[in-house]
Amino acid sequence: MKKIFAIGIAILALTSCNMDFYSSDSMTSAQLKENPSAAVYTTDGIYALLKDPLYYKESYDDSNTYIRFLFQLSETRGDNVCISGHSTDPFLHPYRYEDLDNTKNNYYFWWIGYKMIYAANSNIDGIDPNESARSAHMLGENYFFRALIHFNFVSLYARPYVCGRDNPGIVLRRNMDYSKTERSSVGECYDAVVEDLKTAIDYMSKGSARGDASYISVNAAKALLARVYLFMGDDHLQDCIDICNDLIGKAPAAVKGEYTVEKLAEYPKHTWDSPETIWCVHLIYPTDLLSESATIGAMYYKQGKEPDNIGWGEWYYNDELIELYNRYPEDRRFKAYFTYEPMAILNNGKKMVCWPEKPESGDYCVTGYVKGDAVTANADGSYSFTYEGKNYTAKPEQVNGYTRYFIDANLTGDASYYNGRTPAFIRDDVDEDLGIRSSLYVRYYNTKFSGQDGQPTFSSPAILRWGEVFLNRAEAYARIGGKDKEALDDVNLIRHRAGLGADADFTTANMAGRGYASALDVVLDERRMELCFEGDRMFSLYRNKKSIDRRYVGYHPWEVIDYTDLRIALKLPADEINATDLEQNPRP
Repeated sequence: MKKIFAIGIAILALTSCNMDFYSSDSMTSAQLKENPSAAVYTTDGIYALLKDPLYYKESYDDSNTYIRFLFQLSETRGDNVCISGHSTDPFLHPYRYEDLDNTKNNYYFWWIGYKMIYAANSNIDGIDPNESARSAHMLGENYFFRALIHFNFVSLYARPYVCGRDNPGIVLRRNMDYSKTERSSVGECYDAVVEDLKTAIDYMSKGSARGDASYISVNAAKALLARVYLFMGDDHLQDCIDICNDLIGKAPAAVKGEYTVEKLAEYPKHTWDSPETIWCVHLIYPTDLLSESATIGAMYYKQGKEPDNIGWGEWYYNDELIELYNRYPEDRRFKAYFTYEPMAILNNGKKMVCWPEKPESGDYCVTGYVKGDAVTANADGSYSFTYEGKNYTAKPEQVNGYTRYFIDANLTGDASYYNGRTPAFIRDDVDEDLGIRSSLYVRYYNTKFSGQDGQPTFSSPAILRWGEVFLNRAEAYARIGGKDKEALDDVNLIRHRAGLGADADFTTANMAGRGYASALDVVLDERRMELCFEGDRMFSLYRNKKSIDRRYVGYHPWEVIDYTDLRIALKLPADEINATDLEQNPRP
């Protein structure tokens, strides 16, 4: 690989794109000044680079896209996703927190990201904001892109901000001087992102967005800035609240009202023209659907049977997330985004009791279970069964306001997990040959990235939307102190949108009785449900100095990952280390 930082980036050639544009290395900043209209094409080129796969390292792979790898590297490292087993796709390595620096999701993501930064810098250097309101707005779009990529990089390739501003960040590229090859600090990186977003807001305020939610708007820059402030710790909580107040004061009325199941289910099919979306990456059918199995949705959903199936369906819901939804059967998000593997449920009225187990050998978490006639439903709501020659009972308890089941014995193999008790999950009886993974387990498919243009695994993923803005303000209120009521009001608004009535509202008076020690814990659970699989969960926990408990079924080690764990910062790509001698992220 050529030295990205030392000599810049090669031609911005697209393999498939619905936007025409000039290459940023052939259209110099001087030429942009001479031909201001060219900025439209060079800026649209960055939009295209978010979704288009390019030839890299003398090869081409239609699954190599920035947007796919962004969701992959962010979401799989939290505790929502449960992966069924070994896979040849490189998503497996970040999911398992494996220290590999030579996988394509790592090196391509890094390479294409700096390619976009290079293009943005060229445009920033060449666009005259005084030419017109349109030019000023477009200049703001490029500042946004530069901030976005730098922010994504420092979030993934550096330790969390709350671990210290002085830790190594990433290489900042804020001009056309590419002679620098050292990493800035985490604090310097965040400061640069904030400055760029403020500049973007200033310029875009002078014009208007060029179209629907496919294009960057001033609201997008404000929403991203609010997210950045949350990552930056307690010193910027009021900044987050202020910018969310500004946004929410101008929010469409529709995003504060009730969402039907049908409206929620339709959302992934029309993100770019929905009031809920602030900004999405718009994929055009059929141009941008290079393969039904190389999309974000293909990991979460599968239609049909092998060898004619569409999608892989290898990523499922963690049981704990399912239980959060199960508290309230009327929650429309569950109905809109959960679906069983077809024909997996026997509908015989019988149940199965299952639980996670720490493996005696290997480094993946398995399922213990009993099913069908082996499970007896008792009058008190408990379920009795015999397992490995011993009798057990899964007893109901109220936890966080809803019914959970526990077995008064250590069946997980980890005496520290739930203090030696075993959390049990009561599921419908399933067919032995369908809908199973890891020793018989119901497949719950996620359809948040499915259905656009009638395609099972196709969507235009939202990067910024109103649900997050309300929850960002809620989190900031909960963390700042003395604002618990305000935090819960925002949570309740999200819950009302999902169809929950006033009887399900959280208040400062009832949250303790529902098992919550703080308003922040309420907010984090609501974020988990509202934003699941959108790349939020890992960051929400770590920035709040919370651990990620991965003692649940899936092809990953049985472990708890603390927010100080050095593995959180992805290793920089090996090609980059070899080319530039950058400092690699430390390991224990």
